[in-house]
Amino acid sequence: MDRYKIIKLIKILFLTMYASITSSFVLAESVSFANEQLETININKKALYPESIQYNPITEKYVVGSFRDGKIYEIDSNGDYKVLINDKRISSALGIQVDTKLNRLLVATADIGSSTNSYNKGIKKLAALGIFDLTTGEALHFINLGELIPKGNHLANGLALDKNGNAYITDSFYPVIYKVDTKGKATVFLESTRFKKNGINLNGLIYHPDGYLIVAAKTEGILFKIPLSTPSSFTEIKLDRTIIGLDGVTLVNKKNLVVVANRAANVNTDKAFSITSNDNWETAQIIDEYKFRNVYPTTSVIKDNKIYVLHSNLNELVKADNHRKKLLTKTATIQQIGNIIP
Repeated sequence: MDRYKIIKLIKILFLTMYASITSSFVLAESVSFANEQLETININKKALYPESIQYNPITEKYVVGSFRDGKIYEIDSNGDYKVLINDKRISSALGIQVDTKLNRLLVATADIGSSTNSYNKGIKKLAALGIFDLTTGEALHFINLGELIPKGNHLANGLALDKNGNAYITDSFYPVIYKVDTKGKATVFLESTRFKKNGINLNGLIYHPDGYLIVAAKTEGILFKIPLSTPSSFTEIKLDRTIIGLDGVTLVNKKNLVVVANRAANVNTDKAFSITSNDNWETAQIIDEYKFRNVYPTTSVIKDNKIYVLHSNLNELVKADNHRKKLLTKTATIQQIGNIIP
């Protein structure tokens, strides 16, 4: 084993030990949104239009996927970038997950006509998951999830991992959540007409360490709690108000979430919300919110106890005709909006 791989292995072991040691203390933390301008990173590539963001603690860089060209990029604190994954099977890159434990990078992909890589079976027909080696970028699996349910339209969107490395992927056009195990075997985790709405509904999701998923429904503006052991017994989390346009969901600790909302059902929200629960997510309360300007924020990530939100006016790309799409050159932004505090 060469010196570089040994150093990376030591770093992974350290991060795993650190997470284990500190896990008993995180419940004391909470979210504080800022009133002033904090750090802003402008990604130095035009027309990237990323939808999701992760942070890789090994390289100490962000990872984003392009809705426009389907590539996966690594971004440093100066906004400079390099390509990590360039796989032509990825049309638009949506949800991504950095899995340092199993050294994987997972990418949910779909095609709604906004990508330069068009899916050969038609618009709104692709729902797939690509799994790659985090270090080398080598393709490990590429799973066509839509083949599990060949009828209807599909949009693989949100992506989360449980403690064992199983992946859960929402389909925003079909009322289903897929599951892919660590060997690449795909199944339908949950299908329910309760999730069926016009437009995009099931969206971002996270795995809660107490053994369930928390899933955002964009059009309805609500959250669902879905037990991994008995997914059909899912319930709606009773929020103190609906949040139309729900997109990304980020777990701060067992009792706190940050959710990002943009637009749906002719409602323009464009906010991040701090949400807390004291009864294991049977009910939840909004305790703070951060208002953006007209930027269409999509999701958030936590780095060094700082909260960052990604935005690039992705909606402009999605709604543009083919001629206009080629002319759009918006630069994406990673914007700090607050901190995790004791």
